[in-house]
Amino acid sequence: MTGPVRPYVITGGRSRPSRNVLALESLVSTVPGSTPEPVGLNREQQRILTICQELLSVAEIAAHLRLSLGVVKVLIGDLWDLGAVLVRPPVPQAERLPATLLEEVLLGLRQLR
Repeated sequence: MTGPVRPYVITGGRSRPSRNVLALESLVSTVPGSTPEPVGLNREQQRILTICQELLSVAEIAAHLRLSLGVVKVLIGDLWDLGAVLVRPPVPQAERLPATLLEEVLLGLRQLR
């Protein structure tokens, strides 16, 4: 009889990632040419490597896997430690363009038609 996989089984009993710098908006992608041994990876980690061929945020990965953010952070941290994924921190608020400026640019582009 099989039931849903318990989070503590997926993470090996850990509830915190090895690196405490993973924000919801952190962007994750696989390292080109990296192919860690699938024997040492669980099914969820293998799925992360598959879906992260494209750049995805930690929150998007959790949604794709239908797992909690805490579990996904542990899994990504393990893959990061193995050198299988790259993690880019979110852009700081101070470096983001104001929404009003972007709206003005969009308006100007529409007027060029």
